[in-house]
Amino acid sequence: MISLAEMKRWGMLQRHCMNRRERVWSVDGEVVARLTIVADTDCLEPHPCLKIAGTAFGRRIDCLVLLEALDLPLGGERWYALCPKAGRRCAVLILPPGALHFASVKGWRIPYGSQRECEVHRAYRAIDKANKRRKALSKYARNPTKDRLWSRIAAKHQFVESELDRLAAMIRRG
Repeated sequence: MISLAEMKRWGMLQRHCMNRRERVWSVDGEVVARLTIVADTDCLEPHPCLKIAGTAFGRRIDCLVLLEALDLPLGGERWYALCPKAGRRCAVLILPPGALHFASVKGWRIPYGSQRECEVHRAYRAIDKANKRRKALSKYARNPTKDRLWSRIAAKHQFVESELDRLAAMIRRG
């Protein structure tokens, strides 16, 4: 995964500059990808682009992704990659195993993990998220904020209980 926000933090996306960075990805201590990323913003190429070269999942990768900068209302600019598959702006590029070039999540048509979960698991995840948020609140947090979190947790617990009751009734019926 290549994030343009991360590249901006590294100082790679600056006007009229060319920057190079090498990234190594490993899984369980084994290197799965070693890529060199070159960000060329109006130096040698006619259009800003990312050149990605190296090896990933045992295959040679050589990819060119165009970049687009949008001016922000209060000054500065925000960089986007133009997805080679979808032709849309994106902030993150991914390389699925076996693929030869980077593209956006929508370009690869990869569903998010939550889209494959059942409703009960999504409810449990929402409960965990609300509990983490509640525990991270300052002691000076306003009562309406705390009440909203508690009501969200209670509603999700009620949903889980109703689904479990429905499942138990289906089992009793045979």
